[in-house]
Amino acid sequence: FTETGFTTNESELIVNDVRRRRIAVACMYTSHIFSVVIMGLLINLVISLVESISNKPTITSETFLAWYAWVFYVSAALFLVVLFIKIPPINRRFQVSLEKIAVSLSRRNKKYNIVSVIDMYGKNAVVEIYLNQIPSFAKDVSLYDMKLNQKYSINVLSIERRGRTLEVTKDTMFSEGDIIVAFGLIASIKEAFVNNMNNTDIAIVDRVNNLSLLNNYGSNVLMEIEVQEVPLEIDNVPMKDAHLTDKYNITIVFIKRKNDYIFVDKDTKVLKGDTITVLGPMKTIKHLFNNENEIEQ
Repeated sequence: FTETGFTTNESELIVNDVRRRRIAVACMYTSHIFSVVIMGLLINLVISLVESISNKPTITSETFLAWYAWVFYVSAALFLVVLFIKIPPINRRFQVSLEKIAVSLSRRNKKYNIVSVIDMYGKNAVVEIYLNQIPSFAKDVSLYDMKLNQKYSINVLSIERRGRTLEVTKDTMFSEGDIIVAFGLIASIKEAFVNNMNNTDIAIVDRVNNLSLLNNYGSNVLMEIEVQEVPLEIDNVPMKDAHLTDKYNITIVFIKRKNDYIFVDKDTKVLKGDTITVLGPMKTIKHLFNNENEIEQ
């Protein structure tokens, strides 16, 4: 409404998502309408005061000046408040306070868990889950026994409990009020923590190989893959004949086999049970290793 902008980092979050872009455009139009309405009110106020004086001789010039003085003082006070809030240290605290109020209001409903998407990577997402209720499959169960990664394609990255970040281990259990940062298939995350709160289990995600995002580099990603089934294109095929870079723009950075790291050369082959780290477009990596989404020609 006040035509407030956003920083470069925030703009990346907006322009990378279609729905967010549409919301931003709507806000731009709304801000212009809001400005026109405010200016229209001020102009009409002046016109009304002038007409009142001309039509009602009982209104003296002193009263007229008093009204204008009141409008001036209120406007000046608002202007000073805006300038005060614009001071960087105060503005940061103000923004933090607004965010806390917004988060507090969004978490009032104790019946549901709140899932906030931090960033999207195709069908996957990094999310923050405010745990108002523990899903039935996770009650009094350790992370190791939940098997979130194997069954539901969800990786727990961190847990904040009562303002303190916990060290996440295989023995960690969820507690009501936890703030969980997780990565995985967004549909699976919603299914596990929002849709099926009363079910003892949820549908297992059909995955061939287990993919974990390590880092994002623009259009490319660095991923770790636990190879349960070697793709036909590279099954028993040395790297020199696989042509992964030419066909898929994928590079195998290194291979972990049992407890050893294998140097990748032209004769290296990917075997079942390997843990490989690859660099390339997420779409082509998923297509090759999990047969997800046909590549557009």
